[in-house]
Amino acid sequence: MKNKYLNACIAVVVAAGLLLAAPSQAAFGAPVQTVYRLYHSGTLDHHYTTDTNEYQVLAGRGWQQEGVAWASRDSSAVPVYRLYHEGTRDHHYTKDYNEYQVLADRGWSQEGIAWYSDEAQGVPVYRLYHEGTLNHHYTKDYNEYQVLAGRGWKQEGVAWYGAAEDAAPASRTPIMGASQASAEQMVAYYRKSVGESTYPGSVYKDYGAPTLQDFCTIVLEEAKAEGVRAEVVFAQAMKETGWLRFGGAVKVEQCNFCGLGAVNSAPGNAASFEDVRTGIRAQVQHLKAYATTDPLVGACVDPRFDLVKRGCAPLFEDLNGKWAVPGDGYGESIAKMIDTMLRAGY
Repeated sequence: MKNKYLNACIAVVVAAGLLLAAPSQAAFGAPVQTVYRLYHSGTLDHHYTTDTNEYQVLAGRGWQQEGVAWASRDSSAVPVYRLYHEGTRDHHYTKDYNEYQVLADRGWSQEGIAWYSDEAQGVPVYRLYHEGTLNHHYTKDYNEYQVLAGRGWKQEGVAWYGAAEDAAPASRTPIMGASQASAEQMVAYYRKSVGESTYPGSVYKDYGAPTLQDFCTIVLEEAKAEGVRAEVVFAQAMKETGWLRFGGAVKVEQCNFCGLGAVNSAPGNAASFEDVRTGIRAQVQHLKAYATTDPLVGACVDPRFDLVKRGCAPLFEDLNGKWAVPGDGYGESIAKMIDTMLRAGY
């Protein structure tokens, strides 16, 4: 009865009137960081973290990535603490330093500061509790807060504050995770950007993708097979190939959609693949090599997979200076493409 135990401990804190002073943290208006949210269907728990490595590792251990939960200040006078209970295997988050100290005497391990509440109170993050599942849930979405109240969740008010939306990081784009774009969205984005007539169907009919729909379906399938976000694969392929018009060191018939082996634009160095699916698979595997240390699901077709320092770039923005020249905005430019595609509502 994990949260009944927790709620009882909280009641003790309130009843005792303990007034332990929290350590002072400065830097009002500090920069922000992303708080990610995951869900485990087996335990019915949500988990929250600012650690991109933890976000990726847990995705390989039965947790479903749910993207960005809210933006948090890098520092403030109001830290939010994280605790863990070995018996219940549950995490708890609180900005109440009293609660943090008292629970440490009742079986909870203190794990330090998880993130910071925004002193300007930019975005309220709400807390709910469910008697049936014995879980707490945190959300900045007021509509979700209201909907869950009608589904057996008890509203417990504002837990802390996230940073205002206009203070959020310009771009934080995880490479791994569930795809948010459908094949149809990718097709529509392509049509809107350059028109479907530019798709090299006359070539790719001999390489397994005679239509744009076929191409986007392959992207979705291959990305899903390795746990890479399909919209990441698609947007990168469009940038690298000039919307499949090529024209550089890589030729259309090479089915190389991310410039693998194309060092310094030298003709003849770029890898060639037998068909569109194999080329997309190699790109997906190369992205996975950068994003995580998890093993490949399928046989390796990426000729440069072993040259990558595994897990060194969990975010697309981290590829600056690794996949592309430092300072050229490579990751940010592709992240903007992804954002445009997902927000368009195709």
